[in-house]
Amino acid sequence: MTAPVSLADRVGQRLRQPGERRRPSRVTVVLVALGAAVVLGLVAWLLFVSSLFGVANVQVQGVSRVAETDVVDAANIAAGTPLARLDTAAVAARVARIPAVGSVDVVRDWPRGVTIVIHERVPAAVRERGSGFVLVDRTGVVFDQVATRPKHLPLVSAPVSAGAPALRAALDVLDAVPSSIRGEVRSVRAASPDEVTVQLTHHRTVVWGDTGLGSRKGAVLAVLLKRKAAVYDVSVPDAPTTRQ
Repeated sequence: MTAPVSLADRVGQRLRQPGERRRPSRVTVVLVALGAAVVLGLVAWLLFVSSLFGVANVQVQGVSRVAETDVVDAANIAAGTPLARLDTAAVAARVARIPAVGSVDVVRDWPRGVTIVIHERVPAAVRERGSGFVLVDRTGVVFDQVATRPKHLPLVSAPVSAGAPALRAALDVLDAVPSSIRGEVRSVRAASPDEVTVQLTHHRTVVWGDTGLGSRKGAVLAVLLKRKAAVYDVSVPDAPTTRQ
């Protein structure tokens, strides 16, 4: 026979044991899961299918030589394209085909915009082409044509037979000329990658030789130019010569 439980014992048991929560039913769990799936599906539809967050405007930044319309045309972004599905790498690759464009950044501008940031090529020299000139960047890429030669840019040249290596050598030598002298450079010619000469103002010629020891040759040239001469030979920088 079970002993009767007193009121005090019942109260003690209530204090010692936490109250039991009512567990949700299986139907409730299923309904909550279905509701979450519907919400996620709706969000996915809005982002990846609907035009609610589709491209409505394209902005271009960083251009001075390149026309904004050319960038927008090259980007070829269809209006209404969902931003979440926009292939920014593909857009950047299309815009980078414009010769004067060095690099491109494409940024999603939520909720409905795209910003294309252009980094244009910087002209380092010019080359003759036909009756005009073309601009060349530091890497030798030709990216624009001009009718007259810009006064601040030197002329670089190399025989067609010498090919791209000779042109690259001319640009490397130009880059090695000290900044204090670069404004005096009128032209750089590479008969071959090992035979580079530099023409300075006042009809002065620098025999540079190959592209090796560029910084050393530049430093020696800066000292030699303190002497009045017609030819400065720094092809062997440890034994430089000058002549009238």
